[in-house]
Amino acid sequence: MSASGLSGEETGPLVTVILPTHDHASTVDLAGQSVLGQSVRSLELVVIGDGATPEVRAAVVLLLSDKRVRFIDRPKTPSRAELVRHEVLAEATSPYVCYLGDDDIMLPDHVAATLERLKNVDFTHPLPVFIDRDGTLKAHVTDLADPRCRLWHQRPARNAVSLTGVGHRLDAYLRLPHGWQEAPPGRSSDHYMWQQWFANAEFRYATGSRLTVLKFEASVRTDMTAPQRRAEILAWLARSRRPGFDAWLADQAADGIRRAAIDLRLASDAQAEQLRTAEANAIEQAAEASALIRAMQATRTWRTATRMWRFRDRLVRLPPMRWFATISRLGIPPHEPAWPGARTVDPAAGSSQTIGGPRRRRHRQRDGGHGW
Repeated sequence: MSASGLSGEETGPLVTVILPTHDHASTVDLAGQSVLGQSVRSLELVVIGDGATPEVRAAVVLLLSDKRVRFIDRPKTPSRAELVRHEVLAEATSPYVCYLGDDDIMLPDHVAATLERLKNVDFTHPLPVFIDRDGTLKAHVTDLADPRCRLWHQRPARNAVSLTGVGHRLDAYLRLPHGWQEAPPGRSSDHYMWQQWFANAEFRYATGSRLTVLKFEASVRTDMTAPQRRAEILAWLARSRRPGFDAWLADQAADGIRRAAIDLRLASDAQAEQLRTAEANAIEQAAEASALIRAMQATRTWRTATRMWRFRDRLVRLPPMRWFATISRLGIPPHEPAWPGARTVDPAAGSSQTIGGPRRRRHRQRDGGHGW
């Protein structure tokens, strides 16, 4: 599926690109321009204002001069306007959907590369590599084609797929149990959504082999000012226009993956060493406990206590003791006799009677007149 083959759609846009925003006024216009500069021209850009600030609204106005841009301006939601995203997709007519964060950038061939993969799968994302604070590339290694990776993403706080760069088929989205919905407190909105996808073995998945978006990790840029964030993106955009940028970016991404593999190997070895140490400590503690028990068993006090317990066991097996134990378990009331033939007093009647007389006589007859 070539970019040229996608540029002449007459039945509506081929791709819907969703760009949520709240207060990134210094970068949202750059993100939107990167969508409008895609080699695939048949697309619509839906900017969702989630309680957008006046500055964000002013920045989005610059994008509205392109007829492919639509701005949905809504009051701030408790989360990240997930229900508005679902509303957009429920009404969409384009067969494919892509996402972009308001402080990230699509490289010009991102949508074309995404559509190429979506010919064979339902959900995809580009090579998961982020731009770190110092400008190096950091990889969050995963491969969604591998069921083990999708199972890993099902665990809490396990996510290597950001909103930026994800693409999926609209018909597959409409078969999900819920679609976009507000995430529970403490949960990432995007991860909560991806888990809904990855729990469905019916769908097909793919991770791209190339980096086609520039994702600027927000968690390491919390102390940067808005002008600094904008200047950083502009510098990367300028670099992306230089000859040989694609090859240079691929080398940097490969280096990021190599470093990630080394870090994972070292962390795995460190964890394995911790487990071996813990196992050795447990074995040593068990041996010390066994030696202590054997030393206790060798003492005179232990031998005396053992003989006393053995005597007790033999004693409670005697018939009279078993009978008393049975009476105790049955819970005979205090006013009833504790043994057959004893006299008991009924406080209400003011009289006494012998309990078990006939039964005692029967035992005498059976035992030759010797009683119990």
